[in-house]
Amino acid sequence: MSSATAHTHVPEMTVKTLACAVITQALRDALDPTAPPDVQLDAREFLAGDQWYRRWCNAAGISPVRLLSRRTAA
Repeated sequence: MSSATAHTHVPEMTVKTLACAVITQALRDALDPTAPPDVQLDAREFLAGDQWYRRWCNAAGISPVRLLSRRTAA
């Protein structure tokens, strides 16, 4: 692999890693009973498939399947 090709993969991997970290943090926030209620609610709405969740899933290269139902998020 040439160095030019290697450099084009680094930003892509960085974006995927960040996207996975965002989704993971949302799971932690949604499930953490010590998190502030507004943080829990935002995380649940995110994981129920809001616009930002879908964008981060696309950036991560994963299917944007809801991790929580919309009813649970409310």
